[in-house]
Amino acid sequence: MKEMDIKTIFRILKRRMAVILITTICISLISGAAVFYFLKPTYEATEYILVGNLGNDEEVYIDPQTINRLVASTVDFITSPIVLESVQAKMNLSQEELEEKITIKNKENSQIISIVIRDADPNQSMELAHLLAAASVEEMKGSLEMEHITLLSKNEGTNKVEEVGNPVVNVLIGTMAGLFCGIAMAMVREHWDDSVQSLDQIEQELGLPVLGEVAATKDKLPKIYQKRFTEAKGNVKKGGGVRAESH
Repeated sequence: MKEMDIKTIFRILKRRMAVILITTICISLISGAAVFYFLKPTYEATEYILVGNLGNDEEVYIDPQTINRLVASTVDFITSPIVLESVQAKMNLSQEELEEKITIKNKENSQIISIVIRDADPNQSMELAHLLAAASVEEMKGSLEMEHITLLSKNEGTNKVEEVGNPVVNVLIGTMAGLFCGIAMAMVREHWDDSVQSLDQIEQELGLPVLGEVAATKDKLPKIYQKRFTEAKGNVKKGGGVRAESH
């Protein structure tokens, strides 16, 4: 494709506006149907575990390195088989399904660990998050004899469940994708279109100046030339030449 300036690109977009609009509308409708009718919403529940003691009345875990090691050990222990197996038995989930739902978060220099569960069922995500956090704290205290670890939400359902993602934003993303696809399709059609689009194109292709142009339609020609006009118009669209005859 030859190099084009901004004006040429805008002329192409204007000429192919129908292609762009149809493509954008079709992809927008498909993305909207997928978001609202086929894709299930995902919900996120979070539980928090405190490692160590945040108070100043007891001299416990003062050493930052010790706290960091305990936090790192707790993060690894939450997804260990001893914790997951106890949760699997109660939730009737396979280990692979359970691991896909779990996300462990911990900010730098923070003693609080976040256990995030994503699931299509909001109630199940909340129940699973609380169960996993409670089982982790119980196993840490029992197996590792770690006393200073606390589940911040004492009762299930204390923390809110949030829906992940926004359907409207997803539809807007689909619309933008449709717009870019429409522009790309317009450019492709322009590249493969061999018909004459302007007088400038004729001068560039032939290297000769255009002296004038005559606007003619099939209905205004005598009947004897209507058939020849139709054939000549078809040849021009195919990139062929027009044969002139004198009478």
